[in-house]
This record gives sequence, C-alpha cells and structure tokens, in this order.
Amino acid sequence: MTASTVDDERVREFVLSTLAVEMNVPINRETVTDDSPIGTNGIDLESLSLVELTLRLEREFEVKIPDTDIEAIGAMTLGQLAADIVRRKATQQEPAQ
Repeated sequence: MTASTVDDERVREFVLSTLAVEMNVPINRETVTDDSPIGTNGIDLESLSLVELTLRLEREFEVKIPDTDIEAIGAMTLGQLAADIVRRKATQQEPAQ
C-alpha cells in the first residue's frame, strides 16, 4: 500500500464497514458524520471494541498505533480518527534521514 492510496475517505469507509459488517456494531451509517465521537455519545465503542478496531486499522493501513494511544482514539471523532491514520501513514513512510 502506498501513501497515495490512504486518504480520509478510505479510512472513514473502512471504519464504518468494519464496525457494521465485521464487528456487528449497530450503527446507522446515514447519521454517522465526521463529527460523530468514536466513544461515548457517538458510535459508543467500548474499550474491547476500540482495541479490536485499532488492531484492524493497523493491519489494513500498515501503521503502528501504540497501546498508549488507544484511549485518545476513543475520545476522537470519526473525522479526527481518519485524519490521524492518514497522518500516521504519511509519517511512517517518510524516508529516514
């Protein structure tokens, strides 16, 4: 996978389809927006589901998300999460100097 293939929309679609289809999280895709929180008062992922989603994001987009960042991801909105994954991918693909 190259950095050019990772954009916010691709990450967003991956998150929504993974939650709905693979993780059986009851979400209404028509009402979930970039401003929808991943955690409380939004998609409402519990801690175990958040860890599972994080592992799936790491695998799909070939990024490393430290365990210490998982709680922060739970406080993000969907749009912030998508931007964070794109940023991580771009940062990890920068050549070492």
